[in-house]
Amino acid sequence: VVIKDEICASVCDAHSMFHPRAFTDGFNADADVPARARDATSCASPSRCVVVGPPGCGKTTLLLRFAAHFVREHPNQRVLFIATRAAMERAQIHGSRHEILNDPSANERLRSIGIKYVESDEDVRAWACFRHAAPAEAQPSCVIVDDLGSMVRGSDRVSREIAYARTLAALHECARDDETGEAKTLVVSEVTDSDTGQAPMLYVYAKWFEEVLQVHEVRDGDGGGVGIWDLQAQSDGASARYSTRSQAG
Repeated sequence: VVIKDEICASVCDAHSMFHPRAFTDGFNADADVPARARDATSCASPSRCVVVGPPGCGKTTLLLRFAAHFVREHPNQRVLFIATRAAMERAQIHGSRHEILNDPSANERLRSIGIKYVESDEDVRAWACFRHAAPAEAQPSCVIVDDLGSMVRGSDRVSREIAYARTLAALHECARDDETGEAKTLVVSEVTDSDTGQAPMLYVYAKWFEEVLQVHEVRDGDGGGVGIWDLQAQSDGASARYSTRSQAG
């Protein structure tokens, strides 16, 4: 899966750091919209976001893009990216030579993104329970969990619902500053539920997550085709278009 640089993006007023362009733009693309979103951030602004889309729409890469933008906007803070090893091996974040060469600090910033490999929801909860044991300087200001549904174990719906609730509650509680209680940034991605077209366990997400970004495929009649997608914010309709088509050469 290869994310191209921006194909088409809406330019509208952003109300949080979760403007879709923060997930789709190149590493050093014009940061005007994310910057305005950051400046407008207050204690009432969203700090929890779930990205929902069908298989193959590039969610892992979108989250990696967001991590890169976060450390650019917050150079003294750290991001922890939680994923299965299989998901990371399938993802290909497109950081072009042009992007790196024209941004000398890019490699240094990317070192602020740590990766934690897990295999199950139990692994995620174990990390959340012992997160406080890490030194203060190693504590992440942003936690990203890729494809949580693939980690959730359970032989039936009830056991999966319980695992979801426990895991999301643990993530919500650990994504807070130990001293001030201030909410840290938490982003989770999910595969679209085939029955509802939304995030699985949406009523559980609704308890703690203020923003939902939904991925929609752009059909041929809209000037798109296979591998062209729109990422749209539920809160205000802001959207950005991106591609998962492989680039020749």
